[in-house]
Amino acid sequence: MYQEEILYNTFFKAQDRFIQHHQPTGFEPEIIQEYIQSGLLLASLYRPETHHENGLLHELFLRRIFFHLLDAIQDPIYSRIFRRICLDSIHIPLLTLKRYYRQLKDGDVKLMALQQQVRSIQTILDE
Repeated sequence: MYQEEILYNTFFKAQDRFIQHHQPTGFEPEIIQEYIQSGLLLASLYRPETHHENGLLHELFLRRIFFHLLDAIQDPIYSRIFRRICLDSIHIPLLTLKRYYRQLKDGDVKLMALQQQVRSIQTILDE
Protein backbone atom coordinates (compact mmCIF):
# COMPACT_ATOMS: atom_id res chain seq x y z
CA MET A 1 0.00 0.00 0.00
CA TYR A 2 2.86 2.38 0.72
CA GLN A 3 4.06 2.33 -2.92
CA GLU A 4 0.57 3.24 -4.14
CA GLU A 5 0.43 6.18 -1.75
CA ILE A 6 3.74 7.46 -3.10
CA LEU A 7 2.53 7.13 -6.70
CA TYR A 8 -0.72 8.97 -5.96
CA ASN A 9 1.05 11.67 -3.95
CA THR A 10 3.64 12.23 -6.67
CA PHE A 11 1.00 12.34 -9.39
CA PHE A 12 -1.28 14.84 -7.68
CA LYS A 13 1.60 17.12 -6.72
CA ALA A 14 2.82 17.06 -10.32
CA GLN A 15 -0.72 17.71 -11.54
CA ASP A 16 -1.06 20.71 -9.23
CA ARG A 17 2.16 22.19 -10.63
CA PHE A 18 1.03 21.45 -14.18
CA ILE A 19 -2.38 23.13 -13.96
CA GLN A 20 -1.04 26.34 -12.41
CA HIS A 21 -1.33 29.00 -15.08
CA HIS A 22 1.73 30.93 -13.97
CA GLN A 23 4.62 28.55 -14.55
CA PRO A 24 8.17 29.58 -13.59
CA THR A 25 10.04 30.49 -16.76
CA GLY A 26 12.60 27.92 -17.79
CA PHE A 27 11.01 25.01 -15.92
CA GLU A 28 8.27 24.23 -18.43
CA PRO A 29 9.82 21.00 -19.77
CA GLU A 30 10.46 19.69 -16.26
CA ILE A 31 6.92 20.43 -15.08
CA ILE A 32 5.33 18.81 -18.12
CA GLN A 33 7.54 15.73 -18.14
CA GLU A 34 7.13 15.20 -14.41
CA TYR A 35 3.35 15.29 -14.82
CA ILE A 36 3.37 12.89 -17.75
CA GLN A 37 5.79 10.43 -16.15
CA SER A 38 4.04 10.37 -12.78
CA GLY A 39 0.72 9.81 -14.55
CA LEU A 40 2.10 6.99 -16.65
CA LEU A 41 3.55 5.33 -13.56
CA LEU A 42 0.24 5.59 -11.76
CA ALA A 43 -1.67 4.27 -14.78
CA SER A 44 0.75 1.36 -15.11
CA LEU A 45 -0.23 0.25 -11.63
CA TYR A 46 -3.64 -0.68 -13.09
CA ARG A 47 -2.67 -1.99 -16.53
CA PRO A 48 -3.88 -5.42 -17.63
CA GLU A 49 -2.14 -8.47 -16.19
CA THR A 50 -0.88 -6.70 -13.07
CA HIS A 51 -1.72 -7.34 -9.43
CA HIS A 52 -4.04 -4.29 -9.29
CA GLU A 53 -5.48 -4.73 -12.80
CA ASN A 54 -8.29 -2.26 -13.41
CA GLY A 55 -8.95 -1.21 -16.98
CA LEU A 56 -11.12 1.74 -16.02
CA LEU A 57 -8.49 3.29 -13.75
CA HIS A 58 -5.76 2.58 -16.29
CA GLU A 59 -7.69 4.38 -19.01
CA LEU A 60 -8.79 7.14 -16.63
CA PHE A 61 -5.27 8.24 -15.73
CA LEU A 62 -4.04 8.03 -19.33
CA ARG A 63 -6.97 10.08 -20.59
CA ARG A 64 -6.56 12.54 -17.74
CA ILE A 65 -2.98 13.25 -18.83
CA PHE A 66 -4.00 13.45 -22.48
CA PHE A 67 -6.86 15.89 -21.88
CA HIS A 68 -4.88 18.08 -19.48
CA LEU A 69 -2.23 18.43 -22.17
CA LEU A 70 -4.91 19.15 -24.76
CA ASP A 71 -6.51 21.78 -22.53
CA ALA A 72 -3.15 23.43 -21.88
CA ILE A 73 -2.41 23.59 -25.60
CA GLN A 74 -5.65 25.50 -26.17
CA ASP A 75 -5.38 27.79 -23.16
CA PRO A 76 -3.83 31.17 -24.10
CA ILE A 77 -3.12 31.91 -20.43
CA TYR A 78 -0.22 29.43 -20.58
CA SER A 79 2.97 30.66 -22.22
CA ARG A 80 3.55 29.80 -25.85
CA ILE A 81 6.57 27.71 -24.82
CA PHE A 82 4.50 25.71 -22.33
CA ARG A 83 1.81 25.13 -24.94
CA ARG A 84 4.35 24.06 -27.57
CA ILE A 85 6.01 21.57 -25.21
CA CYS A 86 2.57 20.14 -24.36
CA LEU A 87 1.87 19.70 -28.07
CA ASP A 88 5.25 18.06 -28.62
CA SER A 89 4.63 15.74 -25.65
CA ILE A 90 1.03 14.74 -26.31
CA HIS A 91 2.15 11.74 -28.34
CA ILE A 92 3.36 10.03 -25.15
CA PRO A 93 -0.06 9.45 -23.54
CA LEU A 94 -1.60 9.01 -27.01
CA LEU A 95 0.73 6.09 -27.83
CA THR A 96 0.04 4.52 -24.45
CA LEU A 97 -3.69 4.86 -25.05
CA LYS A 98 -3.20 3.33 -28.50
CA ARG A 99 -1.68 0.23 -26.89
CA TYR A 100 -4.55 0.06 -24.44
CA TYR A 101 -7.27 0.58 -27.07
CA ARG A 102 -5.82 -2.14 -29.29
CA GLN A 103 -7.18 -4.62 -26.74
CA LEU A 104 -10.72 -3.22 -26.80
CA LYS A 105 -13.53 -4.04 -29.22
CA ASP A 106 -14.26 -0.40 -30.16
CA GLY A 107 -10.81 0.88 -29.30
CA ASP A 108 -9.98 2.03 -32.82
CA VAL A 109 -12.97 4.39 -32.78
CA LYS A 110 -11.88 5.91 -29.47
CA LEU A 111 -8.32 6.30 -30.70
CA MET A 112 -9.38 7.96 -33.95
CA ALA A 113 -11.46 10.48 -31.99
CA LEU A 114 -8.43 11.39 -29.84
CA GLN A 115 -6.18 11.69 -32.88
CA GLN A 116 -8.71 13.97 -34.57
CA GLN A 117 -8.73 16.24 -31.53
CA VAL A 118 -4.94 16.50 -31.65
CA ARG A 119 -5.00 17.38 -35.35
CA SER A 120 -7.59 20.10 -34.86
CA ILE A 121 -5.72 21.60 -31.89
CA GLN A 122 -2.39 21.44 -33.71
CA THR A 123 -3.67 23.76 -36.41
CA ILE A 124 -4.69 26.32 -33.77
CA LEU A 125 -1.22 26.46 -32.25
CA ASP A 126 0.58 26.53 -35.60
CA GLU A 127 -1.30 29.67 -36.67
